[in-house]
Amino acid sequence: MKQLEKGKIFKINGQDSLIIASIGQITADLLQGNDLTGVKRHIAVKGCRSCQATRDIFTNPNLDIAAISRYHHVTDTQFEEINLATTIVGQKSIATNYGLCTKKSILDHLKRERHLQTPQDVYHLTTGKIQRLLSITMNLLSQEGKKKFLEIWKHFEYPKQWHKLPNPVGHHDSFMMSDCLRLAMMMPFILNRFLEPSCIKKLDLSTIQQRCNVNQGNAATRIIITCWKTIAETTAFIFKESFSKDDYMELQRCLETEMIILSQAFEEFSNLPNLHANFHLVKNAKTFATLINSSVGVKEIVHKIFKEMVPKMNRKNIELDLMKRYTTLFALRHLIDGGIDPRISKFCEGFTNLSDDFAQIAGDWFIIEEQPYDSNIETNG
Repeated sequence: MKQLEKGKIFKINGQDSLIIASIGQITADLLQGNDLTGVKRHIAVKGCRSCQATRDIFTNPNLDIAAISRYHHVTDTQFEEINLATTIVGQKSIATNYGLCTKKSILDHLKRERHLQTPQDVYHLTTGKIQRLLSITMNLLSQEGKKKFLEIWKHFEYPKQWHKLPNPVGHHDSFMMSDCLRLAMMMPFILNRFLEPSCIKKLDLSTIQQRCNVNQGNAATRIIITCWKTIAETTAFIFKESFSKDDYMELQRCLETEMIILSQAFEEFSNLPNLHANFHLVKNAKTFATLINSSVGVKEIVHKIFKEMVPKMNRKNIELDLMKRYTTLFALRHLIDGGIDPRISKFCEGFTNLSDDFAQIAGDWFIIEEQPYDSNIETNG
């Protein structure tokens, strides 16, 4: 890539052509995106790769994003300050103050604008918010509320091309990301048909009333429905295939409304990194024309493949199964490669005789169907 940045001559159709190329957009979710930008993970005090907002004010609507945004040349200066520190402790202290890693990303060897070219992944951001709101909503429902929800769910008609979705009451932990996007479109209509104060647990209803400063239980239930309506409307705008000037303004309004109402109604959304990213999505949309151009759907494909391996069990979190399977497959690959990992400089000598060990295990005495009998062993009758 560094050679292509300088220009390289290729013979195309019998003619010499100068080809110049450079790295473009880097799509990654919250964790990997921060790593590739050289910013600490999102659980850090300053864990946003686009601005220096502290974690305790992530969803504060009064944030001056222009004043606290991260800029490439400023970050370069901060990295230089980190490198000039004479001790490791000093480097870590300065890095923590800026919310940066102690070392630059490997991609910084190439020509790029680290913050602008590593936008937030709207696919994971959006489904993460929907999954959280779905879990909160199901936990809010009383027994009467769950019963009414199931009655409406059984008779609710959705597009025939959608695969059959299990009910969210007992299955909200086993939905794939694409399922969550569909649920976001359905939930406002379902809740609007039955939700009333008696359907919500009294303590949770009182909490929502206090947080939103409303006195009537009916007002609290309307707020829950409004949360779903807002997140559905925002999701529809986020995944638009094209934007006009007015669309960018409407997207800004939807994102601001979503952040305010969700963080106000539910403590679980207060200062949530997924919700804080709403500050930066309009800029990303304008930079890359749409937001779907900066979304990462590959992980969902892997997620779907793994889910087909998991037995269809109700009321379970399939993420645990997927993590176990991924860890097992990664470990097997590491063993088969002889303990070589390009990310680790030291070679693991414990796997030197791995193939011989496998052969011995596979041919050993306990890999048989019948129990062996040794005639030389005498038994006392």
